[in-house]
Amino acid sequence: MRTDGFLASFYNQSGGYGLMAESMRKPEESAGNADLAALEGFDEFFEGDKESAIEINADATISGEVMQVQVEKLLERMTELLSFSVDQRVESARMATQLIDNQRQLIATQQILIRLMERSIDLTRHISSIEEKLPVLFELPRTVESIRQRLIQVEGVEVE
Repeated sequence: MRTDGFLASFYNQSGGYGLMAESMRKPEESAGNADLAALEGFDEFFEGDKESAIEINADATISGEVMQVQVEKLLERMTELLSFSVDQRVESARMATQLIDNQRQLIATQQILIRLMERSIDLTRHISSIEEKLPVLFELPRTVESIRQRLIQVEGVEVE
C-alpha cells in the first residue's frame, strides 16, 4: 500500500484510515485494493504521454511545416506590400515634382497677368486723360468759327 502524498496524511500506521469510524472500515486488503483501483491507469497516463509526445512531435512537425508555409506566405505578402509602398513613394515623388512644376507655371502666369493688369491700368489712365480733353476738341470747330467771324468783322476780309 502506498503511504506517500495526499493519501498518506489520512493513513495511519496501524493499517487504515484514521478518520473513518471502525464499523465503516474495510479490511486492509480491500483498502489496498481500493487505493490501487483509484490509481489504476495512473502509470498508463504517463506511459501514454510518451506516445502522445511522439504524436505531438509529429503534429508539431506538421504544424511547423504549416507554420513555415504561413511564414513564407506572410513574407511574400510583406514583400508585395513593401514593393507597393516603394511604388507609392516613387509615384508620390513624381507627383510632388509635377506639383512643383505646376506651381512654377502658375507663378509665371500670375506675373504675366500682373504685368497685363499694370498695362491695362496705364491704358485706362491714358484713355481717361484723352476723354478729359475731348470736350475741348469737340469745342475746337466752334472756337475756330468764332475766331473766323471776329477776323471778318475786324478786317472785313473773309477767310476760307
